[in-house]
Amino acid sequence: MIDDFGLFWNAYPRKASVVSARQAWVIAITKADPKVIIEAAERLAKDPNREPTFTPSPANWLAQERWMDDPMPPRKISPVESREAELDRAKQRDTKEREKALEAIREAEEARARAVPLPPEIKKRLLDTWAQRAYPEP
Repeated sequence: MIDDFGLFWNAYPRKASVVSARQAWVIAITKADPKVIIEAAERLAKDPNREPTFTPSPANWLAQERWMDDPMPPRKISPVESREAELDRAKQRDTKEREKALEAIREAEEARARAVPLPPEIKKRLLDTWAQRAYPEP
């Protein structure tokens, strides 16, 4: 069975110095409900604005009572990340457009397969009419 510290440890996004974290946990649970701390750790792990390289160690996070922090402000996207995001959006648009084109081709092929051929006399009359309109005699 996993104790509350185990739940916290599994939820927290950075794994460093479990001994220090457990010692900080013992002190932290005297100041706040363990469930509140665990929920805050889960929120931190899911925060899209969290920079993994700047995530504090679990012991520091607990010692500084960071479970009471507000959500992180939106982070600025670097030019490289911006280009990558735009490339991903372009790829998604391209994939959707290709799917639509393939669907249109399938529909046209199905319609062509269901089409009833014209009787030869009607076909000849239509072609003659078209030829007269396309190439009128001078």
